[in-house]
Amino acid sequence: MAVYGILLPLPFNDVFDYTSDEPLAPGQIVEVSFGREILVGAVWKIGQSADIDAQKIKPVRQIVNLPKLTPEMMDFINKTAAYNMAPRGLVLKMALGHKSNQLPRQKVALYGLKIKNENLDGVRISETRQAVFDFLGGGFEAEKDDIIAATGASGNVINAMIKSGFLYKREVLINEEAEEQKVNLNKTALLTEEQQQAAEILMRKVGNGFSATLLDGVTGSGKTEVYFEAIAEALGQGKQVLVLVPEISLTSQWLSRFERRFGVTPFIWHSEVGVREKAKTWKAVALNKAKVVVGARSALFLPFAGLGIIVVDESHDHSFKQESLVTYQGRDMAVLRAHLEKIPIILSTATPDLETIVNVEEGKYDCVRLTKRYARAVLPEIKIIDLKKDKPQKGAWGVSFLAPTLVGELEKNLKRSEQSMLFLNRRGYAPLLICRDCGYRIQCPHCTAWLAEHRMTGELICHHCGFKMFTPKRCPDCGSEDGLTACGPGVERIAEEVRNRFPDARTAILSSDITTNYKQISEVIRRTADKEIDILIGTQILAKGHNFPDLTLVGVIDADLGLMGTDLRSSEQTYQLLAQVSGRAGRGDKKGVVYLQTLYPDNPVLQAVIEHNRQKFIDIEKNSRRLLKMPPYGKLAALIISSTNQQAAEAAAYYLGKCAPHTELIEALGPAPAPMSLLRGRYRYRLLLKTARNVNIQEVLKKWLSMVKIKSNVRVDVDINPYSFM
Repeated sequence: MAVYGILLPLPFNDVFDYTSDEPLAPGQIVEVSFGREILVGAVWKIGQSADIDAQKIKPVRQIVNLPKLTPEMMDFINKTAAYNMAPRGLVLKMALGHKSNQLPRQKVALYGLKIKNENLDGVRISETRQAVFDFLGGGFEAEKDDIIAATGASGNVINAMIKSGFLYKREVLINEEAEEQKVNLNKTALLTEEQQQAAEILMRKVGNGFSATLLDGVTGSGKTEVYFEAIAEALGQGKQVLVLVPEISLTSQWLSRFERRFGVTPFIWHSEVGVREKAKTWKAVALNKAKVVVGARSALFLPFAGLGIIVVDESHDHSFKQESLVTYQGRDMAVLRAHLEKIPIILSTATPDLETIVNVEEGKYDCVRLTKRYARAVLPEIKIIDLKKDKPQKGAWGVSFLAPTLVGELEKNLKRSEQSMLFLNRRGYAPLLICRDCGYRIQCPHCTAWLAEHRMTGELICHHCGFKMFTPKRCPDCGSEDGLTACGPGVERIAEEVRNRFPDARTAILSSDITTNYKQISEVIRRTADKEIDILIGTQILAKGHNFPDLTLVGVIDADLGLMGTDLRSSEQTYQLLAQVSGRAGRGDKKGVVYLQTLYPDNPVLQAVIEHNRQKFIDIEKNSRRLLKMPPYGKLAALIISSTNQQAAEAAAYYLGKCAPHTELIEALGPAPAPMSLLRGRYRYRLLLKTARNVNIQEVLKKWLSMVKIKSNVRVDVDINPYSFM
């Protein structure tokens, strides 16, 4: 009998000792007892770790019949935890996925519709029940937790719908295994000369060790078809492929293109994939049956048996930054994994972030450029609408947020039977409800945030914690019956104005709170691509890689949104968002035009966008970051101190501030109350640690934190290279 150190999916760095009569190897998946729970963990160490009586060490319950984690995967888990200063057990938890991925013969309950939506004529259905019908439409089945998360229905509502005969429940085994993916490599793509040259460079990197390459192409230049050639090369060598996308909304059109090229559907991994399918995918990846996986950032932690290439699509996107459980930058961790696996990684984008650009300039990354749009398409003309001169006009439609020039262009586009897109990066009907009689604003009880009005559901919602309440009929403070007024526009309000102005136009909204799941998003994208929609209104989902050949007009309702932000990357993110959303116009034979509504037409970020002059923006941003010694010209880490007790959080933050390191190369800023000082019921304070590039910031943080004893009711979260400063 030998003792082994088992790493468990818990918030600990250390392993726990267990005995086994059978010899175990590092990376082997085992099932153990931990307190009253049964957990699945991985063998991390051979030999005893803790100084305790060997007689008291529990035995391993059983060895799980799955492939071991590879040495490269174990190294990736260790290094991800160390770099992000996260508990190693929580990184393992991401790698193991759902507990049921490993436990043998576990059942899961799935729910589906007994009565179809179209057979409900004359039946009175509540809004919540209707949301369940919409979510499960078309023969879709889901677990109770997934239905609740997607629709807002309670468990009681689902149970009542079963009792009423609307839903059925069935239990299924989730240990079924997928068949090996058969990929068609005989098809070839029709590439331009520029695309072919780029593809050949990328193909040569496959099978030749680690390399990181920026695929830098203007919007509509066919970057996807180019990296498909590198994917084909990896598949031809018998290797697995991972493609990371920032949003599930990207995958519907991407999947169609992939299926046309390779004749098979890739395995998909994101938050909306059910437990049953995730378990199937996890095992297929570990057994080398899944040859291509496309997924969100969490797919990076799947246990690939023979990974050959990683592609990060829209690699600039801030959605790759995770800010819960384990805080990490998915793009950077993808580069780390590629390095450890000794394989190439491709970062594909039209608007690379400054960190990637500097890595190219310093020779750490290679770069392949595509300078022309595919076929006869040309870049759109981008025009400024100065809202101080071209003011939106009130009318029969009520208050307006569309300048007369933009209204006129929408009208012309409708007459030409061409499609238009209106972009506003703000969900709901209005960001704020204010009482005109007493000035009262309705705030979230759990966050330092106003509740946004969502008129389609009749609710006020906090966009930070999800708190909801029905919109009151009268002011909660003064009781006024007609004082409550929507302040400012969200996408619902823009859609309302469009419908009132153009009643014959076919419109749709694409926003995460209206199109709440992959199926609904895919349907709106399909309808747009099939010209069933004349005017598409939406949030930042619109900016992400979609290709609509008949879309010729884009209107940005508030180009200033984000320009006045205080975050380190607010200007960069605004430039990227505007450039990307502008790139949706004119991707077919017809030329596109983009209108940016602004109060600050001379802003240098907007000027760079309208001139298609990315270098102009990059030079401005470089100078600013270099002057402040901010990333990529320095290192940055945030400490977020939080507690349900405000005094405890404040005391811990100021104690940390007193012990903060200060040298020529190290500077600590704060503490200060976070801009979002109350979030999900926790009071928050922030400190920033800024160091020179050659300083090991993790070691500085470890030493600093070791000097302070933090009370159990206070949490300290570390964010290496923070993106959010809220």
